[in-house]
Amino acid sequence: MIEGLGSESRKVAIQAVLRIEESQSYANIILPQIIESSELSDLDRNLVTEIVYGTTRMKKALDWAFERYLAEQPPPALRASLRVGVYQIIFMRIPDHAAVDATVSASSKRNKGVVNAVLRKIAKEGSLNWPNKATQLSYPHWILERLSEDLGEEESLRMLQKMNEAPDVSIRADGYHQDKASQWVVELINPQRADKILDLCAAPGGKSTGLAHKASEIIAADINSSRQKLVSENIKNLGLKNINQVISDGKHPPFVSHSFNKVLVDAPCSGLGVLHRRADARWRISKRDVQNLAEIQKELLASAVRLVEPEGELIYSICTVTKAETNEVVSETERRFPGLKPIKLEDSRWRPYGNGLQILPHDSQTDGMTIFKWKV
Repeated sequence: MIEGLGSESRKVAIQAVLRIEESQSYANIILPQIIESSELSDLDRNLVTEIVYGTTRMKKALDWAFERYLAEQPPPALRASLRVGVYQIIFMRIPDHAAVDATVSASSKRNKGVVNAVLRKIAKEGSLNWPNKATQLSYPHWILERLSEDLGEEESLRMLQKMNEAPDVSIRADGYHQDKASQWVVELINPQRADKILDLCAAPGGKSTGLAHKASEIIAADINSSRQKLVSENIKNLGLKNINQVISDGKHPPFVSHSFNKVLVDAPCSGLGVLHRRADARWRISKRDVQNLAEIQKELLASAVRLVEPEGELIYSICTVTKAETNEVVSETERRFPGLKPIKLEDSRWRPYGNGLQILPHDSQTDGMTIFKWKV
């Protein structure tokens, strides 16, 4: 149990939550800047990190909890203080009195009275009578609705609950931090020593570097030059010599037709299988984005087909589980390219999903991911 931590850590947390909300910046960019400029101990820095990321993730639930006691919408600074305080009361193992006292002390003079009154009322409530699951789990309604339609209500709720927890830390044998599901995707690609493999959407390079340990040559392509710098750093850190980088648009790749044994399309997607990785991700993706991304995925697969040599393999993987980005993309691709021969994938760690495989975050404490494979 975390005890004995004072108001300075809450003051930094409130400052971070306020700046993230007002600037609409990414929490993982703003928070390190604020922490580095503080004089907090390592213990307090860990506490602030948990509070800020948790508050960002659970803000829908938090807002509902305290807005019941307010006559009008609170100004930003008051909202930030209330979010920080309520998060500690509902979701952390901090005694209520400590959470209330420290948060009130950290709040501005004009907000102390309201913060004190509201936090004490919520602390007295005990369990809350949430209006609906989307509010309780703190997700946009459309995400819960979409996943319930695609996975069923029970599976979707288990998945969303799991993604409110911190992800497991997984480290490859070479020291690279990579989720187990992504490592298993590399295994399913089954790179061979003679293979020349194109990773069409490579950044930040996790799968490219994993493939490079077994294949003869990897082409790591990506349209984003700044993200290609991450690939370069990872290649350098791992001491790999068989990866060549290309900055290119995956929809119009500059490669000769039929020049790769395998082509991986690890496509940009809604990321609904990895919402636990970034606290603010759920608030940045929209319902419309899912369909727009599905169209991009179809274009990427269409451009990738011509790059695979006869009897070579095309692999499609995405860190999401929506039908629009999985089954529907696959069906359209197979309709457009009837010569594609689906390869039935089998792996006991995954769920069978048509001819492909799917894994949900609560299955094995991994990211949610889907993979398909064809012989060309």
